[in-house]
Amino acid sequence: MAQSLANSVFEEDKQFIAPLYGKANIEFVRGEGSYLFDKNGKKYLDFVAGIAVNALGHQNAAIKKAVEEQMDSFFHISNLYPNFPQVNLAKALLAATGFDKAFFCNSGTEANEGCIKFARKYFDRKGEKNRQKIVTFINSFHGRTFAALSATGQPAIREGFGSMPGDFVHVPWNDVAALKAEVNNDTCAIMLESLAAEGGVMTVSDEMVAAINSLKKEFGCLVIVDEVQAGMGRLGTFLGLQKHGIDADLVSLAKALGGGLPLGAVLLRQKVADQLKAGDHGTTFGGNPVACAVGLAVVNQIAKPEFLANVEARSAQLKAGLEALPVGNVIAAARDEGMMVLSAKGNVLRLLPPLNVSAAECDEALAKLEKAFATATK
Repeated sequence: MAQSLANSVFEEDKQFIAPLYGKANIEFVRGEGSYLFDKNGKKYLDFVAGIAVNALGHQNAAIKKAVEEQMDSFFHISNLYPNFPQVNLAKALLAATGFDKAFFCNSGTEANEGCIKFARKYFDRKGEKNRQKIVTFINSFHGRTFAALSATGQPAIREGFGSMPGDFVHVPWNDVAALKAEVNNDTCAIMLESLAAEGGVMTVSDEMVAAINSLKKEFGCLVIVDEVQAGMGRLGTFLGLQKHGIDADLVSLAKALGGGLPLGAVLLRQKVADQLKAGDHGTTFGGNPVACAVGLAVVNQIAKPEFLANVEARSAQLKAGLEALPVGNVIAAARDEGMMVLSAKGNVLRLLPPLNVSAAECDEALAKLEKAFATATK
């Protein structure tokens, strides 16, 4: 059906799209760098970045070039055949992270499903079929497919979907005693985010990292780190686990990895890969050549030390500026000021700027937030 000229896209969306999102009444028509523009020409500083997807902003030249060049070759050939877009991206990811093998899929929840399946298959193939339990954390978020949802420590988003896959246990974030009480010789894996973003932007403590690494060594369980939102440079290191020193066996990636196209990945240690066989897992579209070509363009930019140094500098700039602002409900007020922001659990304001955001754009963001806070707290 052709778009009605009488209705806004917001009205058309309500009529034709399943009501699964609380969408803002706004129609964007163009993006450029760190900015979005609506149909009326209003300019918005985009500190949502597609929920941490557009890590290089809008209209990144290297991403556009990668898409055009790969589409001149082939769009899709399936995983029945090897292809260099996948191989080249895998080599770049492994070089940046120190892992040994990569598996490509389409999304973060698929990457986490892969991690869960690979961890359990690892112990099954080793003859330790009792190792099923995966320990995760309250307020974590790992996705919306059933195993990933079971791993997620938020009962409200599981409500109404019936029985969940079993053998998942959730302990409080940064509660070392609770974690130690749950991990034993039947534990398959400890699974955590390198930063609990959706759960309230919670940082893992040094004590928790030490406990996780110690328990892994003591009981031989695996460690799965969900880097879907905080990986790919968001914490100033290529992976968040590198910042914290987490000894991981499996890592999930997505969001920023695809630069705007659907792409996820699991990074594996060799010992886990050695227990996998053809047919244990699979995907029709995962590792699409065009998406992988884009992923390589993204990795090649983010992995540069000077790029990550800028992330650290802009993070410090924003942190210092935010500490001076009062707290309030600012999402709508910020949008009125021409700035897109997000919330997280626990009334937390979440900023996800492009990782190549400039110092001037961060100053602009702080000025807009100051006005938004003033409006929201009146």
